[in-house]
Parts: sequence; C-alpha cells; structure tokens
Amino acid sequence: MARILNLIIVILELIGFFKARKKKHDGKGPVTYTQLANCVTFVSSMLLVILGQKAFVEVLRLLSVSMLAVTLVVTVCILVPVSGHAADLLLFGGSLFRHLLIPVISVLSYGFAENKAGMAWILLPVAVTAAYGIIMVYLNAVGKAEGPYPFFRVKKIGTKLTALWMGGLIVMTTVISGAVGFRRAQQTDIKYIFVHGLSGWGSYDILNEFFPYWGLSGGSIIRYLNNRGYRSYAASVDPTGSAWDRACELYAQLAGTRVDYGEAHSKAAGHERFGRDFTGKALIKDFDSSRIALIGHSFGGATVRLFSEILRNGSAEERAATDPGDISPFFMGGNGDGLVAVVTLAAPTNGTTAYDMHEDTSFDPGKVTVPDKYEKNSDAVSKGTRPVLDGRASWDYASFDMHIDNALALNEKITTFDDVYYFAYPCSSSTVNPDGSVEPDPSITENIFMKSAIQMSKYTGVTRGGFRIDKTWQSNDGLVNEISAGAPFGALQSSYDANGPVVPGRWYVMPVFRGDHMSLQGGLTKRINIKPFYIELVRDIIAKSCGK
Repeated sequence: MARILNLIIVILELIGFFKARKKKHDGKGPVTYTQLANCVTFVSSMLLVILGQKAFVEVLRLLSVSMLAVTLVVTVCILVPVSGHAADLLLFGGSLFRHLLIPVISVLSYGFAENKAGMAWILLPVAVTAAYGIIMVYLNAVGKAEGPYPFFRVKKIGTKLTALWMGGLIVMTTVISGAVGFRRAQQTDIKYIFVHGLSGWGSYDILNEFFPYWGLSGGSIIRYLNNRGYRSYAASVDPTGSAWDRACELYAQLAGTRVDYGEAHSKAAGHERFGRDFTGKALIKDFDSSRIALIGHSFGGATVRLFSEILRNGSAEERAATDPGDISPFFMGGNGDGLVAVVTLAAPTNGTTAYDMHEDTSFDPGKVTVPDKYEKNSDAVSKGTRPVLDGRASWDYASFDMHIDNALALNEKITTFDDVYYFAYPCSSSTVNPDGSVEPDPSITENIFMKSAIQMSKYTGVTRGGFRIDKTWQSNDGLVNEISAGAPFGALQSSYDANGPVVPGRWYVMPVFRGDHMSLQGGLTKRINIKPFYIELVRDIIAKSCGK
C-alpha cells in the first residue's frame, strides 16, 4: 500500500509541476517553501517506490510530509485569510495539487501505510524550515528578494514582528513534525521475528509491500508494532520448502549471510547447497547479541522450532559431512543465547489431517457432502499449497513435513529448551452440534477453506505409520486441526492462565482463537481487527514473561 500511495504522489507531483509551469509568474522570484517541500516529496516518494521503505527513505519521508503539512497549514490559516483567494490557493491549477491533494495524501500515507523514522529525526523538518526562513528574511533585508511570504518582508513589517512570525513558524513546525512523526519509544529490547506459513511471503518479497502477509487487507501488523515501539520483522522463506530449508533461509536472513542448506542435506535432497545471498541485507542488526522472539504462523511454526534446534545444537550430520573450514556456523550449534521465546500460531505442530485423510484408504473424502459453492473455491487452497516440483527429493517439501507421521518424527528431533518460553495458539472455526458432530461455521470460515474444513470435521482413521486419528481431531480451522496446533505431543505443557506463573521450558497452550486459518493474519473476506491480539502477544505475553 505504501508503494501504491507514493506512486500516486509522484504522479500528482508531476501533474502539479506542469500545471504550475503554465502560469507566467512561475519560476520568477525566490523559491517558495511549497516548491521546496514538493521537490523533497517527489524525491522521497520516488525513492520509496523504487527502493522500498529503507531507513534513509523513512527519514526523507518524515521531512517531506512534515514540510507539506506546514505548507497546508500556512496556506489555510495565513495565506487564504490575508489574500482572500481561497479558490486560487486551494482549488485551481498547480495549487490544488501542491497545497491540498499532495499534502493530504502524504500525511495519510505516512500515518497509516508507512514505517516511521525514529523520533530522533523529529527536529530535522524544524531545522530545515528554520534555515529556509532565516535565508529568506536575510534576502528580504538586503533587498535581494521580496517575500515570497508576507511574514518574511522584514522591511515592511519590521524586525520585531518578523521575529515573532519566525518564532511562531518554528513552534508550529515543531508541533506538526512531532504529530506527523510520533512513534512510541522502544518498549522492550526484544526483537520479534515473524515467519510466514505455507505459500506465504515476507519483507523480502515485493507482494508484501502491497498486501502484507501479516495483516493482509487490514494493514501491516509489522508496521503497526514498530510504530508502537516493538521492533518487528517479517522473514521471507521458501513458500513450499521443507522446515529444514526454511530454517536455513531464516538463519541467513538474520545473520546477513548466504543461505547454506548444508553439504549433507543438499546432496541427499538433490538440490544446490547454496542459495540467496543476504550479505549486507540482514533482516536485523546485531543478530548474535540480540534478544529475539520467534513467531511462526502455520508451517512457520515448524520452521521456527527447527531453527531454534539447529541454532542451539547444530547438526551432527552436517558436522560429519563438511570440512571444518567450510561449514556454516548455523550447523555448528552453540548459538542462540538471545532466543527468549517461541510462539506458534495455528501451526500443524503435530501434523494435519488435511493431508493424511487423502491417503487413508478407509476414508473417502469424495463421499463427504460439500455444497457446490464451496467446491469451486477450494482449488485456490490446493493450488497454493501444492509444491513446485524442481527435482529435489519428495521429502524436502513442506507437504511432507505436515503429514502427521512426519511431523511427529520431526518433533522428536526438536528440543524444548529450559531457558526459552513457549506459547502455542490453536485456531478453530468449527462448531459442535447437539448430536456431537462437528462442522465449520461459514460465518467465520473463508469459502476457500470450507471444503477442507468439512472433510476434516468428518475424518477418523489411521495414518500410514499407525497413528490413530479419533474425533478429537475433527475441530479445525480449515487447514490445521485444533488439537495439532497445541504443544508438541509429549512435551511438558500447561493451559495458559493469565493470572498464573509462566516459566521457561514449558509449552503454554493458549485459549483457542475463534477463526479460520487466516484469522490470525487479519482475515481475507472475514476481516478481523487483529492488532489488539498482537499488542497483547508482544506486550503482555512475551515481554512480561521474558522480562524487558
């Protein structure tokens, strides 16, 4: 959304410029503050469209938006009353764009769609405005300029009145810059790393700029948390890759290095050992010395859990297969002292019957009655979660890891560490009928999940490995069973009590969230204001448990 709005701003700037050029007096006399503000806006918006929300671009956006807001206030509150030409200054020609449309859209974009610069930059617009004012007053005093604003005409209004006007202008700019750029101070030293699920995307993906995975149509949760003092980051890992491959990619993004899938793993899986290089493009700074909390949605839950295991304990297989001078620090283990919490959201921690029921010969999903209106919508899910076959081994895909037998086997390899806090959030959009049967609630379940949700709510059977699926597995969110999204089977666990103690080394199963599989993303057509949920998660659950 930020890129879209800034592209609109760039277009409006060009239109405004050419309309202003048609006026005979345009280009004569001193450069106006409006021209300066719009010039900075054009540059900053163009950079945001091209480069995205880089730190220096955020600073330029704060400067340009604050200056535009000052332009709007000065025009409405000073120039219009003095001249009496409201229409000329706000509604016609280049003025419509430079004095009204661009300032309004810029303020809305910066306030609701962009990452904000740090509060340390709040005084930058004040300094620029003060410098501009001092230069214009001086040029008026020595007779080299006239105006361009009445309060700069020191020869006409006198030194004292000019000084009062300048003081008022600086105070006004300070207030406006503070209001435009306000963001809460850092609330905790914990950095929150969000990892998407199957078929998902993150901050390294262009799609995230227009349609954030974390927040969807409701707006970016990552931006929302950052602007409230909770440093949050969205990783981008293989949409259909295995938990191993995704964990390796997550490490490279956090450490700012090239992806190394491991000598042993890559040979066995039949793909290249090395992947994308994130050198100089790390997701966070100072990963080794940072306190981090890992938050994984859906298959992102398996990703962050396996990541924590390799980070702490490394990989014996990779150490045995790789020359000591060539092995990634990730596989050496002994890292991750800064890991404080692991959170799973609607995660298939113990697998999902969405895959197993199709391979159980004792159950025929085709015999489960599904209304036609849900049949045609289900293809979106099946296509989106289907792996892109590229020659690697069949076990190196997320779809393999999410089978119940394979998920349980993966759990056996992952440690629950004594100094890390664990929280699991199951979701369910199912209802239980008076006769005990289970079915999805269409009012909170996306149509694309209804077919799968209906079939999962009717399934009982046995996996290929002999694990029995009973009726306790029938409540689901459309893709993941409620019972599976809790703690890993066999792990030390408790139901979360907001008034009770929380200790590390134990999984806390949170109250079931009423919603489908996309509900904790903010929903697609079943939109949910999920922002309070994440504020509670980072502030009241993680920060309080782990200590600031």
